[in-house]
Amino acid sequence: MKRRKGFYEAEPLASSIARRDWQHTLERAEESGLPLQSRKGNTGLLFPARILAPVWEEGLRHIILAAIRYSMGRHTYMPSIAVDFTCRNLSCLDESTRSAAAAEIQYHLNRYGEQEPYPRLWNSLSRLLISEEIGQEDRRKETMPILQSLESMERISRQALAADLDAVLERVSRENIGLVITDEGKDDLVLCPASWFDFDYVDDFGCVINCALRYAMRTEDEESEAVVRYARCHYRLFDEKTLSVAVADLERELEEPMEPLKKPQVWKELLELFQQRLAELRQEDSNGDEKSNG
Repeated sequence: MKRRKGFYEAEPLASSIARRDWQHTLERAEESGLPLQSRKGNTGLLFPARILAPVWEEGLRHIILAAIRYSMGRHTYMPSIAVDFTCRNLSCLDESTRSAAAAEIQYHLNRYGEQEPYPRLWNSLSRLLISEEIGQEDRRKETMPILQSLESMERISRQALAADLDAVLERVSRENIGLVITDEGKDDLVLCPASWFDFDYVDDFGCVINCALRYAMRTEDEESEAVVRYARCHYRLFDEKTLSVAVADLERELEEPMEPLKKPQVWKELLELFQQRLAELRQEDSNGDEKSNG
């Protein structure tokens, strides 16, 4: 099976099987995530807490702002992705960030007018960023939690999960909550309803990361520095497609730049990290294909 399309590899596992080989089940969940299903059909996902680190981190707001700045004025699919991603993650943006983003959008539209390919799209995002609808959206998420923070989740032990997996899965599904699975005080696994990942989040996330990196290559500001820090911290969680695009972008800009990159050594170091991780992912895929064919 190819590398995860979402935050996990979609491979169903009945809870009865999980009980017979619980340690193996936990090892698989720790590696890349694992779907679980109760006898009543309730489905949940058991996955490493680190997988959600890029979404929970405060630095995501810088990624969003950089992606918005890169996408404005472009006649590609990037503006639509950047706007959709921003709308889905409004709660990651504080009031000052929302106001700053809305102001930049309006400045861009006022300056370029008819030259902007998607004025309605950007006007719509600008209005949303400063409207009261944001508060309503945040209140909706209080009753329908999606991607809760690790700190807000209840803790249960691995033993408690193994002892009554069906009941725990039914509770997670019924109450629409996430649980942190602990082992001797170590918060290493998360169990949540499968519905939390019923959207194609990772494909959009990768495109937004690539947008932000392209912006940061050409600009020296707070967002650019934050994008580099974010990439260094979370590059091991980027998927193969995201890394491939980033590597191609950086190789082109470092070898045949239209104009010299700001701080080229920083980007050379980041390129090396991306290349190393990309090679690891491709080796994992190759090993997986060999096992499936063998």
